[in-house]
Amino acid sequence: MTRIPLTRSCWLLTFLVACAAFSACASRGQSPASEVANEVLVTLHNYKAKTQFELASESHTSRVEYYSDEREDAARKIQTDEVMSAFLREIDKLGLGTFARTGKAPSTTNGDVIRWGLEVASSGGREVHWLVGTGSSAEEWKKFDQCRDSFLQLYNSTVSYQSVHNQGGKSYFDDRARAASGKKRE
Repeated sequence: MTRIPLTRSCWLLTFLVACAAFSACASRGQSPASEVANEVLVTLHNYKAKTQFELASESHTSRVEYYSDEREDAARKIQTDEVMSAFLREIDKLGLGTFARTGKAPSTTNGDVIRWGLEVASSGGREVHWLVGTGSSAEEWKKFDQCRDSFLQLYNSTVSYQSVHNQGGKSYFDDRARAASGKKRE
């Protein structure tokens, strides 16, 4: 058997691939957003509209148990731990790691001062939040908008089969009947 000698560039390429693989497994361990998504709940607060949306990892919320129970709203959606890990790394890069503060985000605020909030709660009780409002800089708003857009893109592409408490039956989905009566969907 003839042995083919490896060139210097092949050795260098092999070394770089090994280093990249090793560094991909390393963790900075600085914020919940940089960790693997074990038991993670990310909440987007819209304080002006008084609404919130939640993305949870499967290790945080059992998909089967959660979707099986009837709820008042369908605000929480559940994603795989792998997808949530990638999402957390992305929003950390986009600005969460820079602007977040330790602790829970407030559940309510004056929507004229604080407009939006993003909260990450992870295993072990570690929580960080990021609030933006009238006093936030243009740079911070830009970075928050990127994180919010990333959140909403993942949220809207996440399928959920939540059973929602609905007294109106199928008329809940009839836009024509609601428009004729002048009522809005609540």
